[in-house]
Amino acid sequence: MNAKKVLFALVGALVVSGLAFAAGGQKVLKVAHFYDPMSESSKVNSKWFDDIAAQFAKENPGAKVEFELFQWDQIDVKAMSDFRSGIKSHDVILTSPQLAAQHAQVGDLADLSGMVSQSWSKQEQAEFNWSSAWKGGIVGDKLYGIALGNHSRVLVYNKDMFKAAGLDPNKPPKTIDELIADAKKLTKDTNGDGIPEVYGLGMFFGPSRATNELYFSPLLWGSKTDTWDPVTKKASFASPAGIKAAQFFRDLVYTYKVTPSSDLAGTYDDAILTSFLNGRIAMGWGFGSYWIAQLEAKGMVKGCFPATASGVEVNAGVALLPGCPTFTNAWNASIYSLSENKDLAWKFINIMLKAENLRNYADAGLPIRASEWNKPEMKTPFYKVWKDSIATGHPMPATAHYGELSDTVAAALQNILVSNEGIETTLTKAQDEYNAKYAGN
Repeated sequence: MNAKKVLFALVGALVVSGLAFAAGGQKVLKVAHFYDPMSESSKVNSKWFDDIAAQFAKENPGAKVEFELFQWDQIDVKAMSDFRSGIKSHDVILTSPQLAAQHAQVGDLADLSGMVSQSWSKQEQAEFNWSSAWKGGIVGDKLYGIALGNHSRVLVYNKDMFKAAGLDPNKPPKTIDELIADAKKLTKDTNGDGIPEVYGLGMFFGPSRATNELYFSPLLWGSKTDTWDPVTKKASFASPAGIKAAQFFRDLVYTYKVTPSSDLAGTYDDAILTSFLNGRIAMGWGFGSYWIAQLEAKGMVKGCFPATASGVEVNAGVALLPGCPTFTNAWNASIYSLSENKDLAWKFINIMLKAENLRNYADAGLPIRASEWNKPEMKTPFYKVWKDSIATGHPMPATAHYGELSDTVAAALQNILVSNEGIETTLTKAQDEYNAKYAGN
């Protein structure tokens, strides 16, 4: 083999092994995300990653960052697929907490718990581990991702409609019984045609994982149960709590008639955000923190987005979900287990997690760092509700078959609510079919 062939073979080996170097001897750190710089909706987040890369290069002479772009709903699948194929092209990668258990089973992500305990002070750890979003990256005793922010959901309600119905606008419902009673008073059918102009409560029961995440699972958590049992590693949603939750949903639509039947289909956004902004619903269960800007734009809150110390609720109030915790999540920063640049990858993640950087990450949602909540603009009554929802929130169960579990629950609820199938028999059948395929993981 001549010298040129030897050189080509060496370079090829370095690329395949993940130890590729840029011209001039720079080590390359590969970072995978899903923000297309050519997409208008992704530009601000793409630029944020560019800024992080610039900081990284400045702090680590001899190293540079190259980005790998994937679709947001394929990035986890890509990491797992590449791992199975032995591909070493990623170092840092954004991951979904709902799929952390599946990542753990596949083995494509590195355990970050040792890095955290060795390089972070107790004070720095407390900046992150207070949040329920932090729990989303944990499977067993291992940490597979660190949350970059907080996405949470609460109950939103129209204060003007509360006043008109004779309800105290400063006392939203705290229990399910209070929720039902308030929803009945808030439902308005002035034409008497059986089709209310205003429904008391918006929920979303469509054929989507959101139905499980934002509605069914929280009610089970409030009963100290879950859709999946971590001890038996089996689905457990056909429990007394699950049957009660499904009956509650059916009653809202068909018995109390306080929730529109259109919420059995359509989209989550239309059922909650659009319907609330348009005055079609007086209360919306599962209102996301990612919609605060829309409340501000509509004039329903003032000085809350961007957050200010004078932020107030005008005619939209927010409250914790009655009687149960809410689902919380965020995009996680993870390290690919086949990376041979783990030290550099950890340095990159720590730059991402700097307080001044997270403030500029548009997709972060609400702050993950506890100290950010001590600022005057985050201590308003409006944001206190959001902080409490995060502190008491809940991640999805750590099953490697999270997607299949949520799809099974959503399909069973569709059969119950749309096709009027028996609640207990439908849930039990769905649970048995799921366990026959996926029990043990």
